[in-house]
Amino acid sequence: MEFSEGNLPIRYLGISLVVSKLHHSNCKELVERLMKRLSSWLCNSHSFRGKMQLKTSTLFSLHVFWCRTFILPMAVIKQCESIIRSFLWFGLGDARTAGKVAWNKVCKPKAEGGLGIKNLRTWNKAAILEHGWDIIQRKNSMWVNWCYQVLLKGKNFWAVRVTSQCSWQWRKVLQLREALTQKLVFNIRDGHNLSLWFDPWL
Repeated sequence: MEFSEGNLPIRYLGISLVVSKLHHSNCKELVERLMKRLSSWLCNSHSFRGKMQLKTSTLFSLHVFWCRTFILPMAVIKQCESIIRSFLWFGLGDARTAGKVAWNKVCKPKAEGGLGIKNLRTWNKAAILEHGWDIIQRKNSMWVNWCYQVLLKGKNFWAVRVTSQCSWQWRKVLQLREALTQKLVFNIRDGHNLSLWFDPWL
């Protein structure tokens, strides 16, 4: 059986597999899919509420897999939010006019006067934090087991250092540990998975 030799970056399940930092060019497909989905709708015929529903149910789902895999470059996040903002206010994906309300206000919860639209940068960060949560929970998954065997090698997750040998993606997970500690509540139980010395008690 013959196979052709490939070169990185390649695409797997629709996303780029890269060995270095993710760049704007690697996310071109995400932006193109977003614009393609918008162009398939008769955008101007939808009411504002209809566009809100399309945004929350369909457009946001296009980002999910990418956001759970990578920390997206800031330029990509801004471009995606610009496309969504343009669609929401004007029914277009590439309008150059500013929105009627500041986007940071639109992304506030409804209880605080916003529309409850998820801030893409914040959601991306939260999605990557979930990887750290899976590690400290010792979730029974192939990826977590691989992290303990290959990346941590017996070291405590909270104590391992960020070095130049770390992959770009693993470095992002480690750099978000401080944000993760702010959301932790410890349940001691039998103490089997706790470390008095390394775990962030304070």
